[in-house]
Amino acid sequence: MKNRSGRTFFHCNLFVCAAFALLLQFTACQKDSTTDDFIGNMAGTWHQISQTKDGIDVAKDSSRLLLQINKNQICVLCDSSYAAVKAKAVVSRSGWSYTEGLLNIAIDLPASWTPIVDSNSLSLQRVDFNSDGTLSKTILKFERVGDFEIK
Repeated sequence: MKNRSGRTFFHCNLFVCAAFALLLQFTACQKDSTTDDFIGNMAGTWHQISQTKDGIDVAKDSSRLLLQINKNQICVLCDSSYAAVKAKAVVSRSGWSYTEGLLNIAIDLPASWTPIVDSNSLSLQRVDFNSDGTLSKTILKFERVGDFEIK
């Protein structure tokens, strides 16, 4: 008499593995075209038009009066602060990534920005802890200034 239990067990395992592989194929991570569209809209050169902290207008953030987001994950910031101008370091480069609705700019880590973008405006929102333990919400608003590259 032949032992068929080993052969049946093998076929059951093969069937389960094939079903699992098929399930993984249909649920595998696919590139999200809406994310690509969002990044495409966000890429470009932006001029800061305002900054608010907790809903109150404050002086613009001089470390990012011009912000260029390149599709190759490079972010260029133009700093007009006195220290940057004196040191002749008006342009600084950083990396960026966009995941799960958050824009991470390497210079700002560990804080992340929540971007809101349309064809001509970009808004970056960030929540930080103050020294007294309260939360502070900063919003930077930008306008698209054209398609040119900051060198």
